[in-house]
Amino acid sequence: MPVLAYHHGPDWTQELYQATIDRAMPDPNNLPRGLIAHYAAPLEGGGWQVVDVWESAEDHDRFLRERVIPVAQELGAPAFQSQVTELYNSLVA
Repeated sequence: MPVLAYHHGPDWTQELYQATIDRAMPDPNNLPRGLIAHYAAPLEGGGWQVVDVWESAEDHDRFLRERVIPVAQELGAPAFQSQVTELYNSLVA
């Protein structure tokens, strides 16, 4: 079942996000297994947010556990909040 993953952190910046994604996903032409879409943007009032669509919660959790969290820890990044929910509908132009 596809899932929508929402991650946000008030202490994250564009530069920290970019450093993390560059290391966690170094080749944008070779996306992690199960990733359907990835979006990132600043939060109003400061911070950073990421919205992903994954083929399954397992694919998402594996990528977060094996790639994102270790890289974020190496960079000394602050914690971020995550929410994952089953995707009901998707419309893409």
